[in-house]
Amino acid sequence: YPLFLDALGLGKISVGPPYFDTVFVPLMAPAVFLMGVGPLARWKSASLPDLSRRLAWAAGVAVVAAVATPLVTGHGSVWTALGVLLVAWVVASSVVALLQVTQHARGRRLAALAAQPRHWWGMWLAHLGVAAFIAGVAGVKSFEQEKTVRMKPGSTATLGDQLFRFERIDEVQGPNYRALRAQITVLKGDRVITVLKPEKRLYNSSGMPMTEAAIRARLAGDLYVSLGDSVGDDSFGVSLRSKPLVSWIWGGCLLMALGGAL
Repeated sequence: YPLFLDALGLGKISVGPPYFDTVFVPLMAPAVFLMGVGPLARWKSASLPDLSRRLAWAAGVAVVAAVATPLVTGHGSVWTALGVLLVAWVVASSVVALLQVTQHARGRRLAALAAQPRHWWGMWLAHLGVAAFIAGVAGVKSFEQEKTVRMKPGSTATLGDQLFRFERIDEVQGPNYRALRAQITVLKGDRVITVLKPEKRLYNSSGMPMTEAAIRARLAGDLYVSLGDSVGDDSFGVSLRSKPLVSWIWGGCLLMALGGAL
C-alpha cells in the first residue's frame, strides 16, 4: 500500500503509527461494527428495523462510554473515544447475542448456554478477544508515558504519579557476560510498588553491549526501565516507560486463538 500511494503521487507513508492510523482504523472500524451485527442477523432474511431494535441499547452503551471516558480520564483524544466506542460496542453486542440464545429458556438459561455448539462459543470468545485487543491498543496509544532522565545513586525521577529512586549500581558477572546492574525502587506515594533491576551487558564473545530492560508486567499496565550509557559523574541515562493495558493486546490475541481452536 505505501508503494501504491507513492506510485500514484498521493504522498509517502511509513509502515508505522501513521500507516496504521490511516489504513488500519478505516478498514477495521466497519469490520468491528459488523462483528456486533453478524451474530444476530438471520441468513438472507435480516431485517434492518429488527436489528436496530435488538442492538439499540448496545449502541447506546457504546456511545455513552465513548463520550464519558475522555471526560472522566481527562484525555480528550479522538482515538481514545473511538477505541472505547468499538470496545463497548463489541462487548455490549456480545451480551445481546448471549441473551438472544437464552431468551426462550425461562429458568433454564444455563442449560440453554450449555447446549450451544462449540463453534458458537468460539465466535463469542474471538469477539471478546478483538475487544480486549482494541482496548489494549487504545490504552497504550492514549495513556502511555515515557521519558529519558539522567540519574545516579540517590537521585529520583517521576513518571505520572510514580516515583523512581535510583538506589545503587553494581557490577555483576554472568555466564557469558559482564554487566552493570542498577537497582531502582518504584514508589506510589509512600508505598513501594516494585524494585526493578535493569542491566547494561557486555558479552565476552562479541564484545557487543546489550541493554536488558527491567519489566513489571501487570494486567493494568507494564512498567519498563532501561539503563543507558554512563554520562559521567556516576550518572547514567535511564529510560522510563509506562504502557497501560499493553498486556490486553496479547490477552486478546490468546482469546482469538482460543476461539479459533474451538
